[in-house]
Amino acid sequence: MRAWALHFKLGGCAAGLILALSAAQAAEPAFLPDIAPLSDFPDASRATRREGLFLPLEMPRLLTPGMTKRQAYALLGLPHFHEGLFGERRWDYILNFYTGSGTAYQICRLQLRWDRRMRLAGMVWSSEDCRAAVYPVREKPGAAMLQPPAPAARAPALTLYFEFDKADMGEKARQDLAAFVTSGAGAGHKLTVTGFTDGVGPDAYNDRLSLMRADMVAKSLVALGVPMANLQISGAGERSPAVASQGPIREPLNRRVIVRIMNGG
Repeated sequence: MRAWALHFKLGGCAAGLILALSAAQAAEPAFLPDIAPLSDFPDASRATRREGLFLPLEMPRLLTPGMTKRQAYALLGLPHFHEGLFGERRWDYILNFYTGSGTAYQICRLQLRWDRRMRLAGMVWSSEDCRAAVYPVREKPGAAMLQPPAPAARAPALTLYFEFDKADMGEKARQDLAAFVTSGAGAGHKLTVTGFTDGVGPDAYNDRLSLMRADMVAKSLVALGVPMANLQISGAGERSPAVASQGPIREPLNRRVIVRIMNGG
């Protein structure tokens, strides 16, 4: 920590940098970060700050290629893993963004990638939903008048259930997943794999457990022939329960993973 303190005594400089960059936050981004499978990110259990960081969406939107590590630190602070200043080519963050529905929020993973000069060369998000939250798609003026909006298609979804405090898939879940893939629903499509828990246990523990469940399903999909590049994996913890309950209750319908085909995927 002394090395960080020595090299990042930003004080008023950090505030000045953020204020200067904030002037550009309303402009369209000059680039769009990539999406990477969760396997490209370090295991969440190895994070030094497992609870994640709540940030306004404008903060990560200000990151641009060519920034120095000092400038990125002024925006996001320390990375969430054992990644130092010198020689490290990747910084990894766990970021939380409110969804706009009460206190519900989504957990996102962000990875900054540095070139040999320790300048920001690129950045990747863990899912399309996370990237879209920071970089919303803006319609061009008049675009809505050119063509009527297409009716929203309901993408097929599969729900798999888990035992209490377990991330292992049962035999029925494996059979249902195999049937989902062999039916053609999983072939050639991009899939979102989202894990959930019931309300028993601390939030941070449930976040990790839901991610472990989603990761287990993703590994089974890969074994069934679905490319890892077609999967977007995330954990929602105990948020968005299938069955609402008062207090921590072992509700089996909330211990689940939902596999969805992305629209247009």
